[in-house]
Amino acid sequence: MVQRGLDLLREQVSQGALHNSKERAHLPRRHPGTRVELIDDIKTWLDDVNDPHLILWLKGLDGIGKSVIAEAISTHCYEEGRLLGGFFVSESTPMETRQHDVTRIAPTIAHQMEQNPHLQLSRFIGGVVEENPLIFGLNLPTQVEKLIIEPLSLRSDEMACRMPPVLVVLDGLDQIPKKGSQIQVVEAFSKAVVQAQHQIPVKLLLCSRPQRVIQSAFMDSRITPFIRTISLENDYSGDEDIRTFLIDEFREFRRTYPSPHIFPTIWPMDSAIDELVERASGRFAYASAVLDYVRDESADPIRRLSIALGLSTRSSAISRGPRKASISGPFIFTCTAFFFCLDLTW
Repeated sequence: MVQRGLDLLREQVSQGALHNSKERAHLPRRHPGTRVELIDDIKTWLDDVNDPHLILWLKGLDGIGKSVIAEAISTHCYEEGRLLGGFFVSESTPMETRQHDVTRIAPTIAHQMEQNPHLQLSRFIGGVVEENPLIFGLNLPTQVEKLIIEPLSLRSDEMACRMPPVLVVLDGLDQIPKKGSQIQVVEAFSKAVVQAQHQIPVKLLLCSRPQRVIQSAFMDSRITPFIRTISLENDYSGDEDIRTFLIDEFREFRRTYPSPHIFPTIWPMDSAIDELVERASGRFAYASAVLDYVRDESADPIRRLSIALGLSTRSSAISRGPRKASISGPFIFTCTAFFFCLDLTW
């Protein structure tokens, strides 16, 4: 009978929202040697059972690498058997699907819990669904309580003795269309983690743009003391990581280019890398867009880099804008389209 409950649960899973889903296979991964200090900081927070901050809000502007970091942490916890579950909302997801996915967050995380052999929760989760097959039509706080917290509490004594804290990762909350739904998700999971703290070692990693509506959800006095915030713009400058990324990628591009003799002895110049790092303003999406533009097989890479570096005063203001103002729309698409449009004018 438990199997029937698990079968019903799987029908509600949003597979594309899993950190390791095939739908996410094309997305960027963390470049080796980058974001090391930040990743170590998050791991230390996760491992520290005495840290009162059960919730970590990782916030940053478009293209700064929030999802890459969330994916790296999720993979680390998954390999250690400590990923309770993750849910990734992407800009590439159709708008109507994003709204529908709100109803699938709790079932998707419960499914990952059930699949984790270290947790051994299948019979508890399947039993909850078998007992109440209509649970997927209930509100989000009830689903979180019944599908996630209750099964964990049934094994809380045993788990607390032998396991370090486990993690729930929610990425791209700002991509949920309705602001009310964003608040509902933040409040439901935050309150559940806080209420369960004395029974179950669970922590919550939330990743989003620094939107006021999400911040307002943390103003509840019952959860405020348990929240730690990391601002990627202010707390962890990505400039040196972007420099490493650009140098490594350009070096690999030169190594594999069919006609390496076309390049000068030193290319790109250090000054060119410096300029690109400054224009990136901490956003890996900008650096990736430049690389995609320069490495296009149909064009001369030296000319392309010169075009990217030779932006006019007006264009330069656009490229430097992210730290001064938020740019709407998918940032990496905006950058890439801008470079290719610029190319047509030369």
